[in-house]
Amino acid sequence: MLSRVRDAIENSHLNFLIGSGLSSPYLNTLGQIETLLTQLEEANLQDNEKKIIRCSLYKTYFDGVIRKNRQVLAGDPATEPVLRGYLEFLKTINSILLQRKSTILGKEVNLFTTNVDIFLEKALETLGLECNDGFTGRFQPHFALSNFQKSHFRKSPQYDNLSELPTFNLLKLHGSLTWRLDAAKGMVFSTDLADIGKVEGITVTPSIVLEIADGTGLETLISGCAGMVSDASVETFLGAYDDLLIVNPTKAKFKQTILNQTHYELLRIYSNQLEKENSILFVLGFSFADEHIREITIRAANSNPTLMIIVIAYDSQSAANLKAKLPSTDLMNSNVEIVSPEMKANGEDEFKFNLETINKRILRQVVPE
Repeated sequence: MLSRVRDAIENSHLNFLIGSGLSSPYLNTLGQIETLLTQLEEANLQDNEKKIIRCSLYKTYFDGVIRKNRQVLAGDPATEPVLRGYLEFLKTINSILLQRKSTILGKEVNLFTTNVDIFLEKALETLGLECNDGFTGRFQPHFALSNFQKSHFRKSPQYDNLSELPTFNLLKLHGSLTWRLDAAKGMVFSTDLADIGKVEGITVTPSIVLEIADGTGLETLISGCAGMVSDASVETFLGAYDDLLIVNPTKAKFKQTILNQTHYELLRIYSNQLEKENSILFVLGFSFADEHIREITIRAANSNPTLMIIVIAYDSQSAANLKAKLPSTDLMNSNVEIVSPEMKANGEDEFKFNLETINKRILRQVVPE
């Protein structure tokens, strides 16, 4: 597999689809919250019950993921292991782009991610790598999709020779905590993550916040909120949370029209990149629970036989779940491969495919010599 991937990287457009598993364990994964929110939207419940359950789910996600990004921004030592993994990941990709010998392909890579956290932005800035994240400007950078179509070159001072610099296109499919809505300029870049502070400053009445433990089902939450009455603190929290420019994992309509448009335009770019001849997509830390992305990926795999998709599963159980989401009966070209950890003699996983082991056992192994 590594030999085939090495050959493909040498001659293919390079793409990554990155999910919440790569920012673990510092940030929690969505887990069953994604499923519960979708089920909640379809459930026949009173508005009072829906508000309490939605508030509890959002607050769990806010406390486990969103709030912690202010510590990532501040350089909290606890963030270092995950940040170090992202730094190693980006340095390896940069090395691949520099060393591959193809003169036809540009030295660029597309990083598609459903993560709203800021680990990738911080790692790219720490390394000083060229990055297109959709924003231009210095004092108040604003967003435009046309900014993803830029390449970067360096001119030698003596002979004016041009050399292309590796460029990372960072496309955040589910929005970002660095995105903020400005009445005059539209979507602008938030350097201080101030919108997180607004949500963080709201105290929801503790007695009406349900505990979301591992394995909690919707029926448990429905019975748990029996007799509870939503109050003003729930309304205030939900209103502030909905102002964050992130896509929540439900089929509900977007509150922000600009986020709706941007989300579908980024999905269109994702689809177009996978339709390019001789492309390779690495899927890391992503469960394919998102129906839109799963359907686009399967459609591209079937319509583009030159596309190679390598899905890295965290463990053997994750591999089984991924095979259920990407059944071979739906795939016509045999161009999707799910890679899981090696097994011990007793049937247990020898290791887990986290960011560290993905760097060590796969990406570093396919760097062109």
